[in-house]
Amino acid sequence: MRIRHVRHAVLPAAAAAALLALGVAPAAQAVQSAGAPAQHSAAAVRTAQAVPAFAGHTYVLTLDNGAVLRNSYSADGKTLNWTALAGPMQGRSGQENLTVRAVGEGLYFVNWVEASGMTVSHVMDLRNKTVSVYWTYGTPDGGRTGELHTATLERVSS
Repeated sequence: MRIRHVRHAVLPAAAAAALLALGVAPAAQAVQSAGAPAQHSAAAVRTAQAVPAFAGHTYVLTLDNGAVLRNSYSADGKTLNWTALAGPMQGRSGQENLTVRAVGEGLYFVNWVEASGMTVSHVMDLRNKTVSVYWTYGTPDGGRTGELHTATLERVSS
């Protein structure tokens, strides 16, 4: 498959930092291990396995393209139930298995692949109540396209 086009946008600073944290970590570890073996603290291991702060809560995401989504996260933060309330996907819903990584305080990289083949990645900033969203999906001609969006995040239940 080929990528048809990707919409580029400037990421908010928090989102850029989160993505850099994901990409820079191996290089930083390699530099550290050049002088001494890499050490992983028990706190770092616990943080990686901790339940994300959004777990067990429901949020409404309002995207820049008019889509409004209701996202309900399981108590362990591993599953998402979503419903499109408005916009181009209105009426659609799904349940997704999540891959989550904390990349800062109140900052999470969240990813899933839907049954349709659509991939969705979020950088959720709970402190600033924003989300940077990137999704890809198949096009009718057999290619793929991607879109980058921003969203506001409102917690509606706990």
